[in-house]
Amino acid sequence: QAFAVFTGKGFFGVVRPVQIKRSDFDEGEPREFYPGLWSFGEYLLGQRTARWTDSNVHCCSLSRSLRQGRFFWYDWTSNQPRMIIDSLQSNAPIGLLLDLDEGTLSAYKNGRRLATLKDGLSGE
Repeated sequence: QAFAVFTGKGFFGVVRPVQIKRSDFDEGEPREFYPGLWSFGEYLLGQRTARWTDSNVHCCSLSRSLRQGRFFWYDWTSNQPRMIIDSLQSNAPIGLLLDLDEGTLSAYKNGRRLATLKDGLSGE
C-alpha cells in the first residue's frame, strides 16, 4: 500500500513505472510531462514490462478546483469516463491510497474515505 497527501490546486495521481529518456524526443521536448496526454500514450505503452501485469489502467489522476474534483484514468488507447467528486476544495489536504493487494485507488479527506476512484488495478 502507498498513501500520499496533496494540498493546493492542480493534478496529482499515480502512473505506471516508466523511464522517460529525453533522447527519445525532438530537441527541447518534452518541456513538461503529463501522462494523460495522448502524445505520450504510444511512447508510454512502449515502456510496458512484466511488472505491469494484466490491468489496462496505466495512469490515474485527480484534479481539483475551488469546488470539486475531477478524476480521470487512462489506458492510452481510448477515452475513458470521468468522475466528478464534490467537496475536493483546494484548501483541504486530500489523501490518495493505492492498494494493489485490493486493486484500488481511493481518495481521503480529513481521514475519511471519500470514494474508491478506481478498482481493477494491478502491478507492483
